[in-house]
Amino acid sequence: MNKKVQQKTKKRLKLRVNVLIKIIIFFLFVGLFIFYISTLKINHIKIVGNNIIKDVEIIEKAEIENYPEIYKLNFKKIKNEIKSIPLIKDVKIKRNIFGKLTIDITEDKILFFYKYNNKFISSSGESIPDSNIFYGYPTLINFTPDTIFDDFVSGLNKIDYNIIRMINEIEYTPYKSADGTVIDNNHFTLKMNDTNTVMIDTVNIKNLNKYNTIIASPDMDTSHGVIYLDTINEDRIYIKSYDTINKEEEEKKKEPITENNQN
Repeated sequence: MNKKVQQKTKKRLKLRVNVLIKIIIFFLFVGLFIFYISTLKINHIKIVGNNIIKDVEIIEKAEIENYPEIYKLNFKKIKNEIKSIPLIKDVKIKRNIFGKLTIDITEDKILFFYKYNNKFISSSGESIPDSNIFYGYPTLINFTPDTIFDDFVSGLNKIDYNIIRMINEIEYTPYKSADGTVIDNNHFTLKMNDTNTVMIDTVNIKNLNKYNTIIASPDMDTSHGVIYLDTINEDRIYIKSYDTINKEEEEKKKEPITENNQN
């Protein structure tokens, strides 16, 4: 009987020793893991979503160019620093236990260059100084009243960005009567990269999304011309070729001068 008790006691002691060893190993592993995490430095920086802002500018602004300890980073501070860069709308940051830091950038889009103040205008309406790093954007060549300017920016935000990049020059051109009275003060003329001209206003600016369909349609002449999108007529887009416009100008020159014309 005593022998059996001794055997049971030994088994219990052995079991306790095994449990104690496992606990020690577990806490040792946890300690080593905590030490690993606390001393782990960034070994890879991945930046996604940025098309305009360069990676190096984001890294320098975040102050991580020296690859510091990844789990000692202040994400809130880094996000605020990166968001202070013009055109950056939002920032998301992720890290993993292998030392990889991923920075996901959401950028504003540049809509056009405003010649009046020599600044680029973003999709959020922000004015960005010209730093000779932005190329290939439309230019608004003349002053536009603030309210109409804001409506125009808001309207462009609803246009396919690929179509916006097809615009070369924008001019604010309010329609006026013969005596100089303004008939439509929301009107713009767009010179496209393919040499077409588009007439548009802030009310009907959504029609600009039809541009690629229009220029591929049979309604377009073999030569380029003026496309009138400043209309609420959804069924028919009015197009006039440059050849037709030139012929009409020539015909006007040939018209006999009347007394009314002289006056």
